[in-house]
Amino acid sequence: MSIAREGLESSAHVLGAGGSHFFAGEIHQEALARLEHLVESGSRCAIVVGPRGTGKSTVLNVFAQDSRAVGCETITIDVTGRDGVEFLERLALRLGVTSRARGRATVLWTEVADALGGRERAGQRCVLIVDHLDRATRECQQFVRRLLTRGVERSTETWILALSGRLFPMVPREWRECSDLRVELAPLTPLESHSFLQSLLISAGCPNAFEGAWEPLLAAAHGIPAELRRIGELALLMAEGPQARLTETDLETILGELRGLRFSA
Repeated sequence: MSIAREGLESSAHVLGAGGSHFFAGEIHQEALARLEHLVESGSRCAIVVGPRGTGKSTVLNVFAQDSRAVGCETITIDVTGRDGVEFLERLALRLGVTSRARGRATVLWTEVADALGGRERAGQRCVLIVDHLDRATRECQQFVRRLLTRGVERSTETWILALSGRLFPMVPREWRECSDLRVELAPLTPLESHSFLQSLLISAGCPNAFEGAWEPLLAAAHGIPAELRRIGELALLMAEGPQARLTETDLETILGELRGLRFSA
């Protein structure tokens, strides 16, 4: 598999049909390249970690989109709050299984294992991305581990496990032992933060909104992409026309909003 990076060279591009704006800092581009190499080399598993709001889920969505674009079957499941049966049901559906399990975990397990085994025997590459693994129930985590560590004949199946930033930098031993690669995301540099916000404003047609207010806004965001995105969203809500600039009151409102935010990724 070779995933073209067209669009990432300029650091910012649109993600998906919904038009979501993705900015790739150096750390994000490195993460995408390392995940691509993981799949191409036939390695079994990677874990993706980092502080809250640093773009882990966004990077995984970009990677999944790029993988599908080159014909690689890629399944993404956010397991936040899910139990074992819910995880297996969703995975079976994504694998195209017509399930007859009716909520029975043992039957679901067999159906999922058979579907993955069929892909292995056919030599069909399959990437499985499990996001927010540490926020799933213990039963769900056990099913993920069982699927990951079951015996397979050929290395055509790759698992990418992402942990929320809740306990970062701690990674449970069971996942460290399963992984071939650790991908760690970090905040953007000041220059990247400025470029990210500027790209948001330009794409929205309000390039001058932050004139004279860059320094306090960048300092408040600490390079966290989720906070930078929120700054851009608030500024655009307050902007009145393409030549609009933030007033002192607008600036205080945005900074106050940031202080009350909590991020889950």
